[in-house]
Amino acid sequence: MSKFVINVRDFKEPNKELDKLLIPHEIYDITINRQTKKIELYFITNPKLMFSFVGFNSKLKHADYLSSNRKCGCFYEMPWLTQYAYENNLIKSILLFNQQVSFYRYMIKYWYPNSELSNLRYLSSIALGMIQNIYRFNYNLENNLATDLCITKLNYMKNFKNLQEIINYIYNLRNLKYI
Repeated sequence: MSKFVINVRDFKEPNKELDKLLIPHEIYDITINRQTKKIELYFITNPKLMFSFVGFNSKLKHADYLSSNRKCGCFYEMPWLTQYAYENNLIKSILLFNQQVSFYRYMIKYWYPNSELSNLRYLSSIALGMIQNIYRFNYNLENNLATDLCITKLNYMKNFKNLQEIINYIYNLRNLKYI
């Protein structure tokens, strides 16, 4: 990974191609195959990637907001190693402003219940759903509220052996300043 090349590509049909090029390398295969349980397990063991989807989605939304107000924004450096960067021995991937806007609109267009759900929207919805539930669990934990419903409602919580393991995971996330 020693090359430092920024490859700006002009996409004729940017959305589907860009969708596949922006998926994190580590979970590319399980994302394409839509293996939700494996993705959830990967996000649990790699919370930095899971939480980086928050910034990614908000950056795309902000780019669309700027565009609708006839303003321009900056490029966005992807916070993870994309499959495209890995295959081409690149250090990082950059989304230009117009690509951000185009991709955000593509992700919104192919939202639920559409059968042609964007791969990154699929990943984002898993990550953001997990984060919301982690925040809910943390809130209940801090305020001495019942956490049973948080656990039984979530499929990915089955990756933990018991309640204490979940609590330890939450405390680790707090120490890492994710929550």
